[in-house]
Amino acid sequence: KYLNAYTGTALLRCRRDSHRLLCSALPLVRLLESRGQRYPCALRTLHVGGTIRSCQKFLIQYNRRELLTLLQNCTNEGERRAIQQSVLSCSLTEEPSQSGDEEDDDDTD
Repeated sequence: KYLNAYTGTALLRCRRDSHRLLCSALPLVRLLESRGQRYPCALRTLHVGGTIRSCQKFLIQYNRRELLTLLQNCTNEGERRAIQQSVLSCSLTEEPSQSGDEEDDDDTD
């Protein structure tokens, strides 16, 4: 459902009864292949949520914590200002659901 190559974060969606299988299979993935190119990777589960919205909220909080950690390790004022701006820009905006199935995740299955 979502991939951010900059942060290396992906949001995966699966049926509720399959989430344990997915979580146990992710650490076994070592390579991703695209257009004949192989890319080494290491996948791990950060959060399991009932809705996409709850996962989005978790990602915002996770990214904010990571940015604050980076802020503490800044070496100059330019880096500090760039990271502070990134922290302030972390927000979740309301977007109309195209299919309407994201809000129904807790009630189905």
